[in-house]
Formats: sequence, structure tokens, C-alpha cells
Amino acid sequence: MSLDAPPLGPDAETARRWAADELAKGEYQEGGSSWLDSFMRWLGELIDGIGNGIGGATGATGTIVAAAIALAVVALVVWLVVGPMRRSRARRTGEGLFDDARDAAQLEEAAREAARARDWGPATLDLYRALIAHLAQRDVVSLTAGLTAAEAAAEASRALPALAPRLQRDADAFDGIRYGHVEASEETYTHVSETLAACLHARPRLTAMEPAP
Repeated sequence: MSLDAPPLGPDAETARRWAADELAKGEYQEGGSSWLDSFMRWLGELIDGIGNGIGGATGATGTIVAAAIALAVVALVVWLVVGPMRRSRARRTGEGLFDDARDAAQLEEAAREAARARDWGPATLDLYRALIAHLAQRDVVSLTAGLTAAEAAAEASRALPALAPRLQRDADAFDGIRYGHVEASEETYTHVSETLAACLHARPRLTAMEPAP
């Protein structure tokens, strides 16, 4: 390959633009723009320093090396910044409801067994999962990948509007117990158990246009 050939990788400006495009997404703007502005200025100065130092000293080969180093720096910094922010955002919005392949009957049995042992955390969590799995079997809820407790409750509420307050309360309890800011109790378990019984006996609205009972 000729040393005068164009670099195979993106130049420093392209690397900077990729980082800016990624970090400009709305999910990274929630904490305000000041930290992002400072970070982008720092990143720009770093990439410029790498490019001028190596590229200016060794020509085309140096430009390729500078671009590779710039991309590595961008990848590392974006990983360090983006990863924790996305995990934080996932915790705020609720992670996936299901983390195993148990069916509705298995989840309900596990919940009842935990309740007999007065282990209210697993009992409440598994019973809410059983509730949503039962509703999925009736085509009231779609078990999509990454479905959250709140999303499941919202979807079920459209088909069972009379039970919407109960479903929302149970979803809030599920997230609160799962992430440690609500204490599981016999009351949280009993509420989900009563919601489950009510849902199993309720008649879902067939369409969004069907009037509520």
C-alpha cells in the first residue's frame, strides 16, 4: 500500500463527529448540557492533539495511526460514559419483567411456595409475573422482549380498564420491591393475588372501541 493512499480509517474529525452524534441522543441530555459541552471540548482537544502530534510528524502513516488512536479513545470514553448512563436509565424506566422461562403456572406455584414461607419479596415478584403471564395466555398482554412491569400494566389496563388502578399499583410495587425502595409485605402479595383473581374472571375488551363495562 502506498503511504500516500487515503487513510483506511476515519480521520479525527469523523471520530469526533461519531462521538458527538452518539452523545447528542436525548437519553444523555437528561442531566443538562453543561457536562456534555465540557466533555466534547475536552475530547476535541485530545483528538486534535493526537492528530497534530503524530500526523504532523510522520505524514500519511501518522494520520492513519492518529485516526486509530482517536477511535480507540472515543470508544473507551463512550463506553465509560454511555454504559453507566444507559444502565441508570434502564433502572429508572424498569428493566425486563421476565428473567427466566417459567410459564404462568410455574411462576404462580413458586409465588405460593414463597408466600407459605412468608418470603414476601419473591412471592410478590413471581406472582406479578404469573399475573402477566396468565394475561398473555389470554392475549391480553404481548410478552415482547424487554417488557417492563409498567408497560405490561398499561397494556392490560387498556383491555381491563376497570382493573387499571389495581394493575398500576401492582406494577409500582413490583418495581419498588425489585429495586429496593419498597418493602415487600404480606399486603403487597395479597394485593397482587386479588388482582390476579380479578383478572382471571374479568372479560377483556375485545377492541379499543368497545365501551368499558
